[in-house]
Amino acid sequence: MLATYPQLSDKETLAFAIAEAESLKIRTDLMLEVQHYIRYQGWNAEEAALALRQTLPQMQNLLNGEISRFTAEQLIQILCRLGRHVQIMVTD
Repeated sequence: MLATYPQLSDKETLAFAIAEAESLKIRTDLMLEVQHYIRYQGWNAEEAALALRQTLPQMQNLLNGEISRFTAEQLIQILCRLGRHVQIMVTD
């Protein structure tokens, strides 16, 4: 038996779209910060993977901007390994 789900209103659909866009922006900002730091250090993907305790494919995905492969939490953990501090602020 297939589960049925209620139809979302236009307002609910818009709210989900806005939330997804905000999540993408946060992950993008975090990823750009990691990429900037790696470039500043002059690391290649292998050196970055070793320094950050990541696999080489993960680091290649990060350096290639494959944002869908990373959660905000993963990117925050990487930034913490780099000695960076992340603050989260919620506003109206």
